[in-house]
Amino acid sequence: MYAPQFTKFEKGACVSVIKTQGLSFAYTRVPVLEDISFSIQAGDYVGLIGPNGGGKTTLLKTILGLEKARGEISLFGTPLPAFTDWHKIGYLAQKSPVSQSRFPISTEEVVLMGLPNCRGIGVSRSELKQVYEAMEKTHTREYAGRIFHDLSIGQQQRVLLARAIVGKPELLILDEPSTALDASSREMFFDLLGELNTHHRVTILLITHDTSEVGKYISKFMYVDRTLVFFGTKEEFCRSEKVAEKLGAFAQHTIDHLHNQGHCPLGCHCEEGK
Repeated sequence: MYAPQFTKFEKGACVSVIKTQGLSFAYTRVPVLEDISFSIQAGDYVGLIGPNGGGKTTLLKTILGLEKARGEISLFGTPLPAFTDWHKIGYLAQKSPVSQSRFPISTEEVVLMGLPNCRGIGVSRSELKQVYEAMEKTHTREYAGRIFHDLSIGQQQRVLLARAIVGKPELLILDEPSTALDASSREMFFDLLGELNTHHRVTILLITHDTSEVGKYISKFMYVDRTLVFFGTKEEFCRSEKVAEKLGAFAQHTIDHLHNQGHCPLGCHCEEGK
């Protein structure tokens, strides 16, 4: 059974899963991120949105320590330079090397890669049990024994999700995981993420353009366009003038008109509190 080993804090403590303060980053003096400060709490499901080139993927890379930024980043209350509990974090990149390679690897071997300290040779019975549990959770158990590249793109993505959660992480970070999926595969994928968050208390930070698709699950939106334009609940997002200014006329239509009609496409309940 999927059961993350949650970090134990002192009674009454409120420690952020991810916290940034004044985070900035530049490629060869060209600013990509400027003064980004936010705090994500345990159990949050955050949809990270913004224009192409706005710094979303770079933000994830700085959080994971893959790019060195100015400012402060902490994970589970520990400053990034001192953080070592990487088994608490699952990551699904936009383009996985496994998907791009044509090496004939089995689905179980792909999922096994997600286990901390995976040896790859002489796999234990306990490790195999974890692999099959993750595959059950992502509805990919039926693909056991098959070659990964013989699967459809949607099936491959669910196997990669199994790899990301096989170590039972407390935090799951995903970079546009639904980009190449068809409508039915996207719906199934986001249903799986919603279940992980709702039933297993996994904190999720997800870059997405499918705001209407994930709207029924996420608890907060983050809009990044070099700076942090918005961070708050779905209801606040629907009413945000800053977001409307950034997204333009279409946002005015969806946020104002549909808000007044009470059926916001983001899945929120804009009528509440009016």
